[in-house]
Parts: sequence; C-alpha cells; structure tokens
Amino acid sequence: MPRKRGRANEETLGQRLKRLRLQRELSQRDLSSPGVSYAYISRVESDARTPSVKALRKIANKLGVTVEHLETGEPTPTELGVADAGLEFGSLTKAEVREIRAAAAEGARQAARRASETVIENRREAERQRLRKRLEDLGG
Repeated sequence: MPRKRGRANEETLGQRLKRLRLQRELSQRDLSSPGVSYAYISRVESDARTPSVKALRKIANKLGVTVEHLETGEPTPTELGVADAGLEFGSLTKAEVREIRAAAAEGARQAARRASETVIENRREAERQRLRKRLEDLGG
C-alpha cells in the first residue's frame, strides 16, 4: 500500500477546495459560476457531493490552479515551471496556458525519448555483457 505523502494526500477534495478557497480569500459565492452554485460548492466542501468534471474545471480555473492540482493537492510540473519563472498560474490567459502546455508537452516528449534511448543502450550493453560471459563460459 503506498504511503501518504504530506498534507495534500491526507485531505479530501472538499477539504482541499475549502483550503485553497480560503487561502485566496474567496467566498463560496465568489467561486460560484453558472452551473456551479455556492450551495453546490458548500456540498463539495463538506464532501456531500462529488463535483463533475465540468464543475472541477470551472472551480480550478477560478482558484488559479489546474484540475490535477485541485484533485491531488500537488502542483503540476507545468504550474511549478510557471512559478519558477515568476508568474502565478492563475494570472495566465487561456491562450498563454495553451502555449505553455504545448511547450511543456514537447519538452516532456523530448525528455522521454532521451530517457528511452538510454534504456535501449543499457539493454544493449547488458546483452553484450551476457554474450561475453557466455563466450567465456564456452571457451574456458
């Protein structure tokens, strides 16, 4: 069974939502939007309701975090990179978020390819070592 890491994993989604809302000094009414009433937010915060994906998107957007951050309590690598650059994720426009996510996805793809090439080379080296050992065993 995986160990829980830190406070974020000990929180329910409702507790996390309330903590993030209060950190940003927002009321439930401030967080509400068409289709997501303040009463709905209250029920989510009390864990009496599981929010829909659409509601999660709206709430996360108003909180200035990703849906993943809202669900897990951990900032995503994209959010961390934005913060490292000195920006608040919530201050980005939709177009800016799309641009950053596209660049992050390309960077992740390139990193995965480099790591995969290392795995392939390690496998080849292990096979060479195995064959050398076998030849030694046959010859000696």
